[in-house]
Amino acid sequence: EELIMSMLIKHKPFNGRAEIVKPGLDGLKLISFDLLSLEKGMSHTEDAGTREVCAVILGGQCDLAAAGREWKNAGSRPDVFSGPATSLFIPAGNTFSVSASGGSTAEVALLRCEGGASGDPLFIPPESVKQNDRGKGNWLRRVHDIVDRDIPASRMLVGETHSPAGNWSSAPPHCHDIDNPPFESDHEEIYFFKCHPSQGFQLIRLYTDDRSLDVAHVVENNDTVVIDRGYHPVAAGPGYKGYYLWILAGESREILMRDDPCHKWLKEC
Repeated sequence: EELIMSMLIKHKPFNGRAEIVKPGLDGLKLISFDLLSLEKGMSHTEDAGTREVCAVILGGQCDLAAAGREWKNAGSRPDVFSGPATSLFIPAGNTFSVSASGGSTAEVALLRCEGGASGDPLFIPPESVKQNDRGKGNWLRRVHDIVDRDIPASRMLVGETHSPAGNWSSAPPHCHDIDNPPFESDHEEIYFFKCHPSQGFQLIRLYTDDRSLDVAHVVENNDTVVIDRGYHPVAAGPGYKGYYLWILAGESREILMRDDPCHKWLKEC
């Protein structure tokens, strides 16, 4: 991996486990992210410890196990562009394992959040993923909520955003930097990107009201962006479907987003 300006992380997948966003990176207090690329017969076992974990199968099939329970041949999509995800939510205090079981490489995201509550693991099949369209025009996108407030997590929220080619998401630009209910909540966030076809690209702008932060990144397949503050609109490149997996976490699981005052009119047009 290569770290650029403490925000953009480049990654080329390899067999095994890659620590993409390590705990505490760039001032993060809660969330981290590993990526598993497992050929058939390979496995990963982990003690969640004090963290709650969501294992999201990005592509391929896996045998999942946690707390004495097993879910064989989990995963029904070859890649993230082929329907909703299959996932397993693992509360703190549980040991879990992921083993590749299909004929192709299984790619699994491990999204973690400190301060998780104890409890029983919860299997989340594709049919349980809530899908909804947000925005309109060329900022229309589809959001898949995997771990929402109906899932008994302590702090994390997890989902996937799909953008048609050339469309924008996270629009109008919004931020969640401070606890100021009912106007804004404080949440950390990580985006993990995919493009279809895979040689494509997307753009993300990260900026604050006072422009003390104002950067734009070209993101390609398997890139990750850490969002610890600021507005963060994303655009999919022309001709390329855009996707990002996201984890968002804070002291509250109520998301109160503050729209950039310059652009909030998009919600009313």
